[in-house]
Amino acid sequence: MPSTADPSRPGQPHQSISVRTSSPPPAMPPPPMRSLSPEELLAQTSLLDNLMDDIGMGKFQKQLMFLCGLGWFADNMWMQCIALILPRVQDQFEIQDKYIGILSSSMFVGMMFGAMFWGMLADAYGRKQAFNFTLIVTTFFGIAASFANSYWLLCLLILGLGFGVGGNMPVDGALFLEFTPKKNQYLLTFLSIFFSFGAVATSLLGYFLLPPFSCETHVEGGCRGRGWRYMLLALGGLTLSMVVGRVILFRLEESPKFLLNHNRHQEAAVVLCRIFEINHKEPQSDNFEENIEALTTRFQQPDTGIYSGEESSSSESESSDAGTSPTEFGNMRRVPTSDPDSALSRHRRLGSNQTGGPHSHEPGTRPSYFARQRRHWKHKWNTALRRLEPLLAPKFRLSTILIWIIWALVAFAYTAFNVFYPKFLQEHGQTGNESLKQVYQDMIVYSLSGVPGSVLATYMVETFLGRRYTMAVSTFGTALSVILFAFLSSHTVSVVVSAILSLLSTLNYAVIYSYTPEVFPSEIRGTACGVAAAMSRLAGIVSPLIVGAMLTVNTSFPLYASALTFLISGICMVFLPIETRGRAAT
Repeated sequence: MPSTADPSRPGQPHQSISVRTSSPPPAMPPPPMRSLSPEELLAQTSLLDNLMDDIGMGKFQKQLMFLCGLGWFADNMWMQCIALILPRVQDQFEIQDKYIGILSSSMFVGMMFGAMFWGMLADAYGRKQAFNFTLIVTTFFGIAASFANSYWLLCLLILGLGFGVGGNMPVDGALFLEFTPKKNQYLLTFLSIFFSFGAVATSLLGYFLLPPFSCETHVEGGCRGRGWRYMLLALGGLTLSMVVGRVILFRLEESPKFLLNHNRHQEAAVVLCRIFEINHKEPQSDNFEENIEALTTRFQQPDTGIYSGEESSSSESESSDAGTSPTEFGNMRRVPTSDPDSALSRHRRLGSNQTGGPHSHEPGTRPSYFARQRRHWKHKWNTALRRLEPLLAPKFRLSTILIWIIWALVAFAYTAFNVFYPKFLQEHGQTGNESLKQVYQDMIVYSLSGVPGSVLATYMVETFLGRRYTMAVSTFGTALSVILFAFLSSHTVSVVVSAILSLLSTLNYAVIYSYTPEVFPSEIRGTACGVAAAMSRLAGIVSPLIVGAMLTVNTSFPLYASALTFLISGICMVFLPIETRGRAAT
């Protein structure tokens, strides 16, 4: 009988599965997996934690930390790029202050939808796809934006760029956390050092590319300098090199926590064994093998009883999202089905021909292509909405609401200051008109000052302050720094104060980005991080528009608004109900 390799499990050893030579009647779906009790879920999580402890923090996690860090690097690299090129784009296309904020807002619109899309994709179909495709989309739109011949086309391309880069931080943070042993989870905070390095890299490129190819003063008819185009092109090429590192040079495994949540216990066991082999040269210990066997036999028990049509439908939906689980760890074969294609393809072939169903049709006919697509996307939309419901369950409601407020307020305040920082430097110095070279030198100092913030945050979150109070203290300090920057006119003092502000805001962001995935369990972690990041991007959309309007009145008004917003967000941090220090991610 002919056989072929399993095409839906890339990277696994080629196993033989039977392929039918004829088209038999469709088989009944396999019985649904029974739901695990709370005690069993706790035992499963504890067992996985033991396995991750046996695997340890080795070569695989170190490589993954670097590649996840590249996503954080790209996120801030592109945001800093928009801040640097904003005045140059304004000069070339002669855009008024009240409209120039639209460019930055376009970036945040894309990042908002990108954060939600890639976060939900990661929860529904796995971290692996989102991890690989975010930077591919970013590269395409980043390079394309360098050739934009109008301001509005540039805004549109930057929106697409934001859609790609917006998924990096929520997806990469969740992915790294789920591959890291409990005792090393503090490294998620350290990951933010890449965020700081992204700003440093962009500032250095700006120093070398923008002053030589830009106009020092306003030119009638618009400056023809191409410095900002070279910036976009250079960063697009740099992002492309990150894509090569992720997709070609590293073999990413799917998250074991994601696989367990989708009843794919055998695949989770294979992934864990594979990572053990990467990290250790010696054979697996007896304890590790016993835990693997327990993982694949204890928690994967099919419900053989009679189940209702509603339960069957739910099971089919889960099967469609998660794939079919293997039944035997030894031979790694799938549960037999009538066709190796996806559940969606099987659904389309059957045409949803249930008697009396809302989409039933005459035998021998099929619904139109558009009807099938409409039904398909309606199902996806309903699935996405259902994924939001656990975030507002009583257990997480207060945490979810406060985290959304914090992400939004901090993003508003940080964007109000950071996006227009070059403009503030030019207008708040002693001369009131600093040279471009001086401005970009100050930007390098500002960016470099953020690097120690990530290291300091990694230490502080493990002290008595924990995650919550580390966030709060750094945020209150950031608010004070913004006020001082607004009132002090000396160039030297302004640079020193902005350096302190950069350190504290980086420390603040480092903890926010690590705290959020630690609060929520694995099955909703991607969605939780994605929606929180979307709140951040929504505030980022509004902030440049409001700041642009404020600039037409007084350049200090945005600074006062930024300080007040930082202050309110710090108060919210104090009231967060969950402290995650010393708690294993579930």
